[in-house]
Amino acid sequence: MYGLTTFIFVSALAVLILRPYFIKDPTCFDGVKNGFEVNVDCGGTCNLMCKEEVKSLTVIWAKAVLASKGMYDIVALVTNNNIDNSAKEIGYTFTLYDEQGSVIKKIAGSTISPLDGKFPIIIQNLPLIKAPVSVIATLTDGQHYKVLESPTSPTIKVLARKYEAGSIPRVYATIANTKHVEIYNLPVSVLLFDNDDNVYAVGKTIVPFLEKEGVKEVVFTWGQPLPFPPTRINIYPIFNPFDAKGN
Repeated sequence: MYGLTTFIFVSALAVLILRPYFIKDPTCFDGVKNGFEVNVDCGGTCNLMCKEEVKSLTVIWAKAVLASKGMYDIVALVTNNNIDNSAKEIGYTFTLYDEQGSVIKKIAGSTISPLDGKFPIIIQNLPLIKAPVSVIATLTDGQHYKVLESPTSPTIKVLARKYEAGSIPRVYATIANTKHVEIYNLPVSVLLFDNDDNVYAVGKTIVPFLEKEGVKEVVFTWGQPLPFPPTRINIYPIFNPFDAKGN
C-alpha cells in the first residue's frame, strides 16, 4: 500500500514537472488554432484580429482643392467602421488625372486610422502644372489589433469651432483630452464645406502636447482670402488608438 501510494505520488509529480516539455499551453504565436482563438493565432484572446473579424476601410470621396495658383491640396475622406480594433499603419495612394484621363501624378504615403468614423487624408501645397480633373484614392490596410480606445468614450473631443474671415482666414477649434494621459504630436485636420456640401478648403496641423484632461485651442490659417464663409466646419483629431490607456 505504501509502495503504491509512493508510486502514484512520484508519477503525479513527474507528470507535473515534465508536462511543459511535452504539452505546450496554447499561445497566439504557435502557428496552431487552439485555446480560444477564432482562427490560427488570431481572434478570441489574441490581440491580432482575424481577417474575417475586420471591416474594410473605404474611401468615400477624393478630390483636389485649389490652394493657390499652381498649388493644390489633395484630400480623401475615409471611413473606418471598426469599433475595437485598428491597423497600426495604413498605406494610401492618390492618383491624379487630367481631363484626357492621363495620369498627372501619383503620391503614396501612410497614416494612422482612428476608430469608428470618418477621417481625412490630406496632402497640402502640391505644385502641379496641370489642374487635376479627378482623383482616385486607394488604401492598403495592415493587420488589425485590439485597442483600448472606445468610440463611446473617445480620448479627444471637439468642443467648439469658429471661422474668422479676412486677408488671412482662420478657423479656431477647441479640443479636449478626456483621459488622464498625456498626448504628444496629435494631428488635427479641418474641412470647410460650401452650400452644396462640397469641400472647398482644407487644413491640418500638429498639436505638440496635450496635457492630461487638458483643453487647447487649435488654429488653422490660409495664406489668402477664401471665397466665402463655410456652411459647415468639420474638425478631425487623428488620435492614434494604440496610444489610449483607458480611463
